[in-house]
Amino acid sequence: MSRRSTPGTLGELLRGYRFAAGLGQRALAERAGISVRTLRYLEQGQIRRPHADSIRQLVVALNLSDTARTRLLEAGEAPRTAGLRVTVLGPLALHRDGSPVELPSVLRRSLLGLLAVQPGVVVGTDEIVDVLWGEQPPRTCRQLVQTYVRHLRDLIDPGEGRVLRATKGGYRADLSAEESDVVAFDELLGRARRAETDGDGAAALEAYGRALRCWRGPVLADGGERVRAHPAAVALGSRQVAAAVARADLALALGGVEDVVADLRELSTREPLHEELAGRLMLALAACGQQAAALDVFTRISGRLDADLGLQPSAALRAAHLRVLRGDVPEIPKISLALPGLPARALPHAADRPVPAQLPGPTPGFTGRTDQLRQLDALLPAPATADGRHRPQGMVLAAITGTGGVGKTALAVHWAHRVRDRFPDGELFVDLRGHSAQAPVRPVEALARFLLALGVAAERIPGTPEAAADLYRTLSAERRMLVVLDNAVDPEQVRPLLPGGPGCVALVTSRDRLAGLAARDGARRIGVDMLTPEESRLLLRRTVGESRVDADLQAAADLADACGHLPLALRISAANIDHTPWRTLRDQADELREGDRLTALSVIGDRSTAVRTAFSLSYHALDAPVRRMFRLLALLPGPETGLQAAAVVMGTTTEDAARLVERLTAAHLLREHRPGRYRCHDLVALYAAERLRLEETDASRRAASDALYDWLLAAVDRCALLLYPGMRQRLPGVEDASRSAAAPPEITDAAAAQRWLDAELPNLAAAVHQAAAEGHQAAWLLAGALRGYAWIRKHTVDWEALGQAALTAARAAGEPLAEAAMHHVLGHARVRQGRVATAITDFEQLLTLAEAAGWPEGAAIAHTNLSMVTRLSGRLRRSAEHLKRAMELDRRGGLSDGHPVVLGNLAHVLRDLGRLAESLDCLVRAESLPQDLDNQHNRIRRQADLGRTRHLIGDTAQAARHLRTALAMARECGDLGGEAYVLRLTASADRDAGDLGRALERATTATALSDQDVDDYFRAAARLTLGSVLLALGRGGEASDTWREALKLARERGAHDLEARSLIALAAVRRPLDREQAATALDIARRTEYVLVEGEALTVLARGGLDHGEPATAAGHARRALALHRDSGHRKGQAQALDLLGRAVDATGEEDPAPYWREALAIFDAIGDRRAAVLRQRLVMADV
Repeated sequence: MSRRSTPGTLGELLRGYRFAAGLGQRALAERAGISVRTLRYLEQGQIRRPHADSIRQLVVALNLSDTARTRLLEAGEAPRTAGLRVTVLGPLALHRDGSPVELPSVLRRSLLGLLAVQPGVVVGTDEIVDVLWGEQPPRTCRQLVQTYVRHLRDLIDPGEGRVLRATKGGYRADLSAEESDVVAFDELLGRARRAETDGDGAAALEAYGRALRCWRGPVLADGGERVRAHPAAVALGSRQVAAAVARADLALALGGVEDVVADLRELSTREPLHEELAGRLMLALAACGQQAAALDVFTRISGRLDADLGLQPSAALRAAHLRVLRGDVPEIPKISLALPGLPARALPHAADRPVPAQLPGPTPGFTGRTDQLRQLDALLPAPATADGRHRPQGMVLAAITGTGGVGKTALAVHWAHRVRDRFPDGELFVDLRGHSAQAPVRPVEALARFLLALGVAAERIPGTPEAAADLYRTLSAERRMLVVLDNAVDPEQVRPLLPGGPGCVALVTSRDRLAGLAARDGARRIGVDMLTPEESRLLLRRTVGESRVDADLQAAADLADACGHLPLALRISAANIDHTPWRTLRDQADELREGDRLTALSVIGDRSTAVRTAFSLSYHALDAPVRRMFRLLALLPGPETGLQAAAVVMGTTTEDAARLVERLTAAHLLREHRPGRYRCHDLVALYAAERLRLEETDASRRAASDALYDWLLAAVDRCALLLYPGMRQRLPGVEDASRSAAAPPEITDAAAAQRWLDAELPNLAAAVHQAAAEGHQAAWLLAGALRGYAWIRKHTVDWEALGQAALTAARAAGEPLAEAAMHHVLGHARVRQGRVATAITDFEQLLTLAEAAGWPEGAAIAHTNLSMVTRLSGRLRRSAEHLKRAMELDRRGGLSDGHPVVLGNLAHVLRDLGRLAESLDCLVRAESLPQDLDNQHNRIRRQADLGRTRHLIGDTAQAARHLRTALAMARECGDLGGEAYVLRLTASADRDAGDLGRALERATTATALSDQDVDDYFRAAARLTLGSVLLALGRGGEASDTWREALKLARERGAHDLEARSLIALAAVRRPLDREQAATALDIARRTEYVLVEGEALTVLARGGLDHGEPATAAGHARRALALHRDSGHRKGQAQALDLLGRAVDATGEEDPAPYWREALAIFDAIGDRRAAVLRQRLVMADV
């Protein structure tokens, strides 16, 4: 809750005066020049130390009487409560009550810094994780973020929770100007800009100075690299530079240059290649009489630009240099800065000077682009003052870039019409035809048009480009004009057309990124991408008509999707619908989805207005090798590509491929959506596929595809060898592909293999489907090679569809071994989906085909998998028979000591059958076998199973060692499923030992990790453990809810053991105990042969007999449970049964309970179970 102010306090007075004035918070904040947030916090009493300037500005804005003014000022100066201050404009510092607060943890400092550089902004948890840990966060990173926020909250505002707030998806730091140097800086910066806009130069100069005094050094100067490189921190630094430049410009015009030199020097040292800073520093030094120092600045930055970037100084910097050389710098005016600021000298306006108005008409129905319009608005020079005068500033240059048809020209023209009144000397426009069927416009031709528009007689226009450019810059030097250079081909075409006036804005559009224009000429690049779905629908409403769109919103959405949200495609579709009034949105959407989209996306009767034409102009402007790379990229399956795959299809080196791809990216035919990974729009991809069909022969396409498939197979086979050698299947053809493949990626260890497969998985899945459609053997070879990865990583790719496509291709090709292997893939996919019955059919097909083909290894694999699915379906003895068959086949194949996977599976079955000693023996034997038969993920689970089995037999110390080893292994290789399994087992051990806090932490993490799994079995098992810990903590209601979730998941999954255990847990939590649920669990356990679960059910039924006052019945159940647990060797189960049996015979009076309790106590003591203390107390109280 926010702290509300009391009557008579500043907040109450302020709110009352605002109501009396009839003002809302926003209106008053704007009048006073403070933020709405600051005003809100003042009224709520959340700012403990109000800034005197803020109170004075509010007094003036409210136009108060003398009495009211005095009351408000006195309230603002009232004794202050404890204060908070978070500063990041320099080293990170936290103060409370004026005293520093230590933040010893680097990660907590980084988190506070990340939130404090963007106060009031929700920072997503994913963003926090990325800044804190980079590419390798710990598995529990989200829980750690919560912990760090809690710790920071305790330091910053204990008990209040006002400053650090948790929101949906992230966290936010709510800080006022009194509490944050960032908020204070931004408010002062806003105040300075408003004063500048109002023509009050002196007030603006003073506010800029105060804003810059908020800084103590670079943003988060002592922070880590990732937080300092965060866009919010970088943007803060940019705002500091902008403030310093604006302050310097005002000081040069108004005086006070000496005060800005030190700031400019410091920032220039930090930003040695920033030409605007260097230019202002040169002029400021020269204005102070330090001409030699000013020239030295130019010499140093010129050398750095050449050495570091290979660039010459910009035109603006050269102009500043020339002014210093000529002594053409402003003298410091002898004026008082307390007086209103003097605006810059008004430019002459000759009465007969023409005012060109060359803008084309605005695009009808312009939609969206809010962010880009905001960026463009921010570039505008300050408006003229009431007397028509303005402060000079450098020419502003912006470049709108994006792919063909994305709406660059529409955006430029729409914005130009919006702001044309800010340019009293007119607008110039030229289509440079950079990507057009016609030849590009030469700069000299565009200059001639501009000069004519500016009133130069045709006969006086210079004949050389240089002379024409000089005259153009001269004429534009004293004008405030907007110049739109549309459809530029490159920076060389643009540079001669840039105006010379300090109040001019030049806006360029291009399909090229114009990197040189940004680096050398300071162009602000503004990217334009596809419309959002909402913007696409709005565009259709404005072009087709609201009623037609609203009548079928789904058709409108489908049409927008089919157009790829490309504005040109949407407008073409709208034009075609309008041309044929009987045509509906659904008709157009269906035609695009089912037919030739590129042909359909053209305007009837206007061949030049077509998506294909837009792409063709970009394509044919490229060099031949770049064009070939573009069309060969159409062979690459999947949503994205890397440079190595591009190099393979092109048959070139990665370095050459990088150069070709860079040209495609510059032409906006590709987009680098993350480092080294490229995507293209789906309509662009269709055009690439069309060029591939038209320009490449069948033989060249086949050769490129074969090279790609061989490369992918070699890479996946290498990953399989490193990640899951025991699950690696090398069907005929894999070895040949690996030998003939181009150099596969350098994958040297399991971690690298996993990263590569994770990154390439969507492309690999697409490659299987593509190869299956072509009837290529790569379909089943890739699917088989990926099976182990699919099993251990449990990704949500549709493995069933992938396996089915490969199976169909294998059948069509008459490849029985491949067909058998694809049943293996499908069986595993269906096990993960919980469709055990269908998986059994797949594995039986695998067995039949393998036996028919004389493939004993395949038959052994079939029996191993049949054992798994029969065990999951509750047929444990049948499962054991399949494993014995698999072991016999392995022995015939030369594995005399067995296979680790088979032994591990047999250990599972034997454990569930209550044969713990035999189960342990199988696990120990499996551990002794060669590692090349196995994989790391199986070894993790085997270590965990060793811990689980040893815990059951009472060897808790050795069990803990196995579990620690397993957890370290899981975390090292990023096996989230393995980590969840180990944490679940460890939480159970912690619970039994009485360490309930640690048990809850581990059980909660295990549940969170299991929820990332596609298999409901593990999600249900994790909830069983979590519920048991909650119950031990006395949180029975939460435990019941958790167990009900587990029961639902177990039943949906068909997991009989977990279903029975969930029923047992739910029965036990009720008082009196629910014997009906326990009896149902007992029936399931007996029917499915889960002996350990049967013992647990009998134990709970014994407790139920005691609850219901039937000790004789309880004794019978306890004796049967004890017998089962003695036979199995389950020590904790024995102790629980003995305890209950003692209580039952004690109640009947037929036997002495002491022997049973003493034996139970001895076991609980031996295994370190927390129940030993309870039992010992019972023995004492019974005086036995």
